[in-house]
Amino acid sequence: MSSVPFREIEVPVFDKYKAVAILAKNVTNLQNIKENLIKGNTDYDYSFINAQNIISLEQLYSAFYKVMLDESHGSMKSRTLHTELIYALSPFKNILDCLNKFGISKTSDTLLVVKIVKGETVTPIFIKENLENLERIIDGDLIELNDENLQGSANVKMIEKNYKLNIRNTALKDNWDEITRSLVAITQLKGL
Repeated sequence: MSSVPFREIEVPVFDKYKAVAILAKNVTNLQNIKENLIKGNTDYDYSFINAQNIISLEQLYSAFYKVMLDESHGSMKSRTLHTELIYALSPFKNILDCLNKFGISKTSDTLLVVKIVKGETVTPIFIKENLENLERIIDGDLIELNDENLQGSANVKMIEKNYKLNIRNTALKDNWDEITRSLVAITQLKGL
């Protein structure tokens, strides 16, 4: 078994659920993963997110908070927490558009993989079993989820287009914190 750590994500005020996440690079079986998701294969019960759209852990935490807020108020727009996370990360209101642009993509071989479960489920055994499952179903390299690895796979041009931001012609391109603040604001204001 690999020693790559999962990152645990939680919002203390919404302690019903936790998430565990990891980054996968050089993924060669994207089509197979997508087909298994569509079939409803329970081994693939994760959010598989195109990492080109994610630049920081703060962006992920913000979306997770939004999912927990919507779940607690009964205002989720999708049927599952995993799809709702993709929806929350995306600026689009149409769920199909969100999945097409923020889910598995033919243009990116880097995936942010997130599993949302009941909080008490997250144990060392649970993490070990899920890491082994991901190593079995993903043909690629599982790496640590951190800002540096996210920024290394981010596609600024794609982020600019999807979020309707003007990054390339400003100092923002070299200022990840400023871009993060913009993306977090878009996430939190979506739907208001």
